[in-house]
Amino acid sequence: MRGMTDRGRADLLADLHRELLEHEARLRSLLEQRPARERLGEPSASTAPRAPTAPTARTGDEISLTERDVQILQLVVRGHTNREIGAQLQVDPATIRNHLSRIYLKLGVMTRTHAAVRTVELGLSRAGPAGDS
Repeated sequence: MRGMTDRGRADLLADLHRELLEHEARLRSLLEQRPARERLGEPSASTAPRAPTAPTARTGDEISLTERDVQILQLVVRGHTNREIGAQLQVDPATIRNHLSRIYLKLGVMTRTHAAVRTVELGLSRAGPAGDS
């Protein structure tokens, strides 16, 4: 995060953390609504496919990110979509989606927001949020 002040980094982490909490609140709300839907004839938890388990978080020493992984993560931290990242790196957005899937496994995360937070925690982000290109 060269060129970024400690205050800027703290603000970025706070913004990412707030966004993560908002996502988790929405997920919790959806999970609370689920039993009502099941009573209306949708499959129960025992017959529904199981959600994947969360990957294990890794330490910075255990993560082997490529230069391309870091480029993609830096753009994710700035708030770019897969389409925007693909255009900037001159690849198809589906390729970015595939890269992100592998990156999530490497970082031990399940969401884009978690990946962004982890990127900042690892000191891999060089800039602030969207608009700081």
